[in-house]
Amino acid sequence: MTAEFLTSTPLITLNNGQKMPAVGLGCWMGSYGEGERCEQMVRTALKVGYRHFDTAAGYENEEYTGKALRESGIPRSEIFLTTKLANTDHHRVREAFEASLARLNCEYVDLYLMHWPQSQDETGRTLTQEESPTFVETWKEMEKLLDTGKVKSIGISNFSIKTLDALLPHIKVVPV
Repeated sequence: MTAEFLTSTPLITLNNGQKMPAVGLGCWMGSYGEGERCEQMVRTALKVGYRHFDTAAGYENEEYTGKALRESGIPRSEIFLTTKLANTDHHRVREAFEASLARLNCEYVDLYLMHWPQSQDETGRTLTQEESPTFVETWKEMEKLLDTGKVKSIGISNFSIKTLDALLPHIKVVPV
């Protein structure tokens, strides 16, 4: 692959009009942390033309992803950056989002995803669908993030069709 090939990767237009490169690099390293390896991977990917990066609070490498992106010299406007809400943060969406921004050390993210519909409490216990915060409550808090100007799009990850069908009737913003 050449930089020219990847930087000319087709763009997908999301349902809110935002454009996202069709090819992206996931920053899950196979185990938590792995910051230096992740940073080097992102640096290499940028050199060969990647412009879409997908990380998450739960991967424990947002800081390293952000550092590689900032130090690349590539304008932030030419990079599509996705990060995700951790399962243990469904009760504190805004605070978790702000913490991700701080770790990434950037002004905005292009896409913020609810990583999983299941929330966990501080002990790591997975809450039932009836316990608060539900994924519907979490989504409604994510919708409020759009008003900050610090996130361009919000979406979901790891939802089944059944779970998505349960979410859609209760929300204002359709996930991208």
